[in-house]
Formats: sequence, C-alpha cells, structure tokens
Amino acid sequence: MFKNRTRVRVKGLNQERAINNIVKTTKIYNYSRKNHNLSEFELAYSNYKTVKKLVEGQGLEVVSISSRGPIFLIKELFKRGGLIAGLLFVVVFYFLQYSFVLKIEVYGAENIYCSQVKQFIEENLNSRLKHNISTADLEIEVRNNFDFVSSISIALVGQSMVVNLNPSVLPNEMESSFSPLRSNYEGIITKINLVQGTLNCEVGDIVQSGDILVLPYITDASGTLYEVEPRAEIIANVWLNGQECHYDYQIISQRTGRKEIVSQVLLGDLVVYQNLPNLTFLDYEAEETIDYLTKNLLLPLKLKKTVYYEIETKEQIEPFEEVKEQIILKAREKALIFLNKNDIIIEEKYNLSESAGCHIVDYIITVEKNIGG
Repeated sequence: MFKNRTRVRVKGLNQERAINNIVKTTKIYNYSRKNHNLSEFELAYSNYKTVKKLVEGQGLEVVSISSRGPIFLIKELFKRGGLIAGLLFVVVFYFLQYSFVLKIEVYGAENIYCSQVKQFIEENLNSRLKHNISTADLEIEVRNNFDFVSSISIALVGQSMVVNLNPSVLPNEMESSFSPLRSNYEGIITKINLVQGTLNCEVGDIVQSGDILVLPYITDASGTLYEVEPRAEIIANVWLNGQECHYDYQIISQRTGRKEIVSQVLLGDLVVYQNLPNLTFLDYEAEETIDYLTKNLLLPLKLKKTVYYEIETKEQIEPFEEVKEQIILKAREKALIFLNKNDIIIEEKYNLSESAGCHIVDYIITVEKNIGG
C-alpha cells in the first residue's frame, strides 16, 4: 500500500520478447496478460519515464499509466498547494471578517437622535470583535446618557449592530401609531430577515397585495409593548401575469386612406362660411377640431374642421395554431412590463384556455423580489 509504484498497460504484438528486453534493464512487478495483445505490469515510480521510452522503443503502445504511493500523493498535493492555500485563506478570512461588527444601524427615532446614539456607540465601543462586545452594558450606557431614550435593544445581526430605540417623548409627527409593513405583491414567502417589529407572516405563506407582513411594535422581556417602525427583508417568489386573447374569426374595421374635410367659419354658433364636399363614403369615422381665429369677445370667430375617414369592414380568419407563438410572445411582453431592473426571474410558464370563441394565453413569470423593502 505504501510502496511507490507505477502501473503501465501496454498494447501490441510479440509482447513476451518486448517484456524480456525491458526486464534486462528495469525490474518490473505483478506482470499480467489480459489478452493476446494487452498486458499490465508495475515498476518503481522513479523508473516510469525510462520504461515508457523502452516500451515505445520495442514497438508497443502505452495505453495507460497510473501511479500510487506516498511520494506520488505528496507530489500531487504540492501541485495543488496554491489552490488549497487559496481556499484556506478564503475560509479563514471569511470567519475572521464575520467575527467583527462592520456597521451600526440605529432605528426608532428622528434622524438627529439616531445619529447622536450611533456616534456615542462608535466612540464607546471598546472593540469591534463580536465576542468582546457586551450589548447589555451598551444598552445601559445609552439609557444613562440620553434622556430621550426610554428603552433600547441592541442585537448583533451578521456583521451589523442593530439598535432599536423607543423615545420617551415622541416628536409631534410620530405621535400616532406607526403603520404596519404591508405587501405590495402577490406571492409565496421564501426567506425572512426581521430587523425590527413583530412578524405577522412566516416562510411558506402565500400573501396577497395589502396583507400585513410586520406589525409596528415590539415586546420586551417584561411584556411591555413599544412602538417601532417596522423593518424587514422579506424575500418572496412573486407572480407577474400577462394575458392575450385571440379570435380565430372576427370582423374588423379599418381606414382605407381616403378622407374628406368639411370646414366651417362660425361666429358664435352662426355659420358664416362653409365648404361641403360631396361625401360618398358609406362607412366612415369623424374627427372634429375647433380653432379660434380671433380673441375679440365681440366677434368670436372660430374655424371648425371635421375630417371624415372612410372605413371598410371585412372578415378576418386566422386560426390560433398558425399564430400561437406570436400570441404567447405578446402575453409575455405584457407580463414583462411589471418586471423591475433588479428582479431575478425564477420561472416562466403559460396556460392556454378558451372561452366564448377566444383563445386565452395567461403568461406567468415568477421572480424573486424583496416585498418588505
């Protein structure tokens, strides 16, 4: 097991004579004949390059060469030393970095008060290393140094220190209750990272637009309830829908390109001048515009134009199967209208149905979206 050996498999005719010539210069082990033109043998790991030249010199083809033993393993480890060292460095760096607080976030009061508390904590934080930080001592220091703080909770979340304040006297604009955090989308929740507030949902819940996700309060260990501004990262698979309808048979009206214009000059409601062309259109659409010629209230002259567009009606027969791909594409484009720049598409699918002679394509795009932001 611990011998450094190389196994060589060779192919060719007259192998006995070739092997005998090789044995004269190099010792081989565990020779075996697989068939009339294929055989295997082992040799010392240090001699495999020499034997390869001898084998090829005897007119045999080297099919495969494999090595084993401590020296070979050490050599392979040295080859991969850079990769292993890099992986170890990344792992060590990650754990070292994760052990430090890199960011301090303060919520629950006006920006000026939050900034004061944040600056105080940064100045009095004796270490950024997590296990050297006593959140309980920090809470006491903040309460003792700021009269406007009636209660405080500090938590280490990831590489952040999250500070939730409850002011003893709320500013006027905050006297009313905070609004709960609601969903603006329909989807299924896949991940929740609560910053502050009380959760009203859980992973796996299907929520509708308008559903409450986080309630605007927290409760301390004594059961006292404090109002806070609800904050959370709530990731959900959201469904974006687009629909297109197609009729195999329909009657459509369209303009032919022919038109006639009727012009009238009016004084108030009195027709002063008009041209009446000979209108021969059987079916038409009319568009009317009025422009004032004077600003004089005594002589309010205005020009009224009526444009008559000839239209024709015809049958259109277009089987759904012939335009199916175009209809699906149109439905997809309608769904994509609701896609935001940073949305991650998880899945795309469509459903086909038929109602009252209309082929309906419902296109559904599932995206990953933060519905709590």
